[in-house]
Amino acid sequence: MNIIDKFTKASEDIVFVYTICGNIEEARSMGYSAIREKHAISMDYWNINSIYPWQGVIQEINQFMLMFSTKKRLSDNLIKHIESEHSYKIPMIVTANIDMSNVPYSLWMNDVLNNEEGYITESEQEAIKIRESDEGFNKLK
Repeated sequence: MNIIDKFTKASEDIVFVYTICGNIEEARSMGYSAIREKHAISMDYWNINSIYPWQGVIQEINQFMLMFSTKKRLSDNLIKHIESEHSYKIPMIVTANIDMSNVPYSLWMNDVLNNEEGYITESEQEAIKIRESDEGFNKLK
């Protein structure tokens, strides 16, 4: 099997939605809420330096770039979600269509986004483990 056989052109329904924000708290908040509400499968973020004009003055600031991975059918809802949570008066929100992706990723994305079960955070999972390992808790079962 050659490398191309491991990719699928049926991935045209995958899109990346990009935005920027001013701090890590806002970036993380948008990522968690978009994934929790199943508008996206994942969100990557990284620190960037930006230069742009604002109100007649060229600005140079640190920001965070956010890249959401989602399905084309969910992208409108994701964009509305980002707009509702964004602190910028005029946020940059753009999409990029994906021509191909590896088959396992496409299958995983479909499975997770079509699953109706909710998600918990790692800290919530840890709290559950601690609570379940507590002898007193187990005696009450």
